[in-house]
Amino acid sequence: MTNPRMLESTSPYLRAHADNPVEWHEWGEEALELARREDRPILLSIGYAACHWCHVMARESFSDPAIAAVMNRHFVNIKVDREERPDLDKTFQTAHALLNQRGGGWPLTAFLNPDDRTPFFIGTYFPAKPRFGMPGFADLLERVAIAYREKGDQTRQQGAAVREALSAGPAGGTSVPPVSVADRARARLEASLDRQHGGLDGAPKFPQLPILDFLIDEAASRGSDGSGELDHAVAALLDGGLFDHLDGGIFRYCVDADWTIPHFEKMLVDNAQLPATLARFCRLASAEGAFEARRAVVEPLIERSIHHFLERMRLPDGSLAASLDADTEGEEGGTYVWTPDEARAVLEAAGVDEPDITSFLSDYGLDRPPNFEGRWHLARVDRARRVEQVRPLDEPVRAALLAARDRRVQPRRDDKSLVGLNALAATGLIRAGSVLGRGDWIALGMDLADRITPGEAEIAEMPTGYLGNRASVPAFLDDYALLLEAQAEAFLQVPDDRRLVVLEAIVSTVTRRFSDASGGFRLSQPGHGSPVESLVVYTDDAQPSGNAVLADTLARLGYVLGRSDWLELAEGVFKAASGSVDRAATAHPRLLSAIRRFHQPATVVVLKSRDLPAWQSAIDRLRGRGVVVLPTTSETLFADKPMPETGPGLAYVCRGLTCLPPVDDPERLVAQFA
Repeated sequence: MTNPRMLESTSPYLRAHADNPVEWHEWGEEALELARREDRPILLSIGYAACHWCHVMARESFSDPAIAAVMNRHFVNIKVDREERPDLDKTFQTAHALLNQRGGGWPLTAFLNPDDRTPFFIGTYFPAKPRFGMPGFADLLERVAIAYREKGDQTRQQGAAVREALSAGPAGGTSVPPVSVADRARARLEASLDRQHGGLDGAPKFPQLPILDFLIDEAASRGSDGSGELDHAVAALLDGGLFDHLDGGIFRYCVDADWTIPHFEKMLVDNAQLPATLARFCRLASAEGAFEARRAVVEPLIERSIHHFLERMRLPDGSLAASLDADTEGEEGGTYVWTPDEARAVLEAAGVDEPDITSFLSDYGLDRPPNFEGRWHLARVDRARRVEQVRPLDEPVRAALLAARDRRVQPRRDDKSLVGLNALAATGLIRAGSVLGRGDWIALGMDLADRITPGEAEIAEMPTGYLGNRASVPAFLDDYALLLEAQAEAFLQVPDDRRLVVLEAIVSTVTRRFSDASGGFRLSQPGHGSPVESLVVYTDDAQPSGNAVLADTLARLGYVLGRSDWLELAEGVFKAASGSVDRAATAHPRLLSAIRRFHQPATVVVLKSRDLPAWQSAIDRLRGRGVVVLPTTSETLFADKPMPETGPGLAYVCRGLTCLPPVDDPERLVAQFA
């Protein structure tokens, strides 16, 4: 019987469980009160639409009437989409680490005390029948139910201890951490890079884009071109099996140490960050011809990835969907894998020459034993150690194989539009376009940022996302922080009064709804019903933390606009985070980059002129070197930097809150950066 509670959800992941025999509820007061009233523990299952092992557990256990009967008899069963409820996911992933002394994952399976929603037992995937050294799920359910009935005092004591640990983060400090903490973290991360395969050591291999961005920032601060292991780490993203060589974009992660076989979900969270990471790595190259050599490889791959997401992920309102599934009709990677005979037949039919066919089959390992469940996933055999050595697939081969692949059944798409992830994508497009001089990418990013930004009066009530026209739960800190960053990037491209009003409205909402006494900002706001409402997060995961993005953006804007109040807010976050940074600096890559930028602000140019075309050549040359240039015809913007009554205008070169005497000649401006 179809579950109307799931069908009414704004999460496609929850809606997909509507036909389970399990009596699922969404997280909310109705389900929580039912558990309290009937004194039944809560079985909390957290996953997401593109997750392969979530689908496996759904097929094996949640679709099994006998297992569902045990779940319904003993527990109040709550299903959560981690992308809609990051507060619940972060809370219980952290609780998993506390209880099990290792990282968690998805699906996350937690058993909670009904009265205070604290966990007393947590795991991830459990098989329906005993295997992998784990008990069968039905047997586990019975054992957990008995433990709760017979040892309820112990389960509550354990839950209370977990709650106390979650609520008691490391204490902050009275000063902003010094840049030396970034130096030490860089050294540790560089020592952990995989010299053989690229990326961070071990398996599974995640793209770790926040960490790569930090290492790129650190290389730029030292004037390094990023050659060596950083170059190898970026090349590994593009040359193995993580990158989709036919359609662009990256999969979620690789299960092995050598970047060959991925879990095949494609997540907006990763692909939103990829363009800027690749473009910024190119910008590190300063030797003659080096930038162009990297760009020749990277720009077409970014272009392909952007096109892929616009084609495959764009929703009717112009925003981007959250993910593409790992499975196709129950088969992991079914859309993406090949046999040699299939590939050869496609290429022969397309008229590709035999030498090119033979070369492709050899280069991508189709003349070797299969690498994935009897079939072949496309990954280059001989991998580049430098980005400029990456050899993208020849266009005739790529186009023919992609056209054939497009005729297959395609993976399902999670059609919810998440504000934070779309803002992350907008920022990535603007930054990549700015670095590589691609005005079309900048325009795409600015358009996306504006599409997802509510009107000024609606910003305070912004939801975390939408499914069609239906709004989800209220937005979280990360949503506002990432939206602030996207709008700040747009403002730094084209400063205008309207966008400044939007920035001020976002900051005002954040300070009212999320402020914590520590000086940091809470992940959730009142009304979310979060189990730990005081949860303040500084560490990054697949995306940078909201506190780090917020502090970084406030500091950058504070320096540019002379807003001491925004600088003070940023400083408060840095001080509050100091204990967390001291405990595990390498878990805070974005925050460390922000701290360095706070101590060592970038040089920016504010250009006040009624004749901006006269300065355009200078603007383009400086932006081509990575200098932030803020041109405006407004007299009210940057009011502390006057607009001249006559003449071509004035350019103010500033670093932090200190500016050089303004210049009125474009060539003299450029000469200051010679």
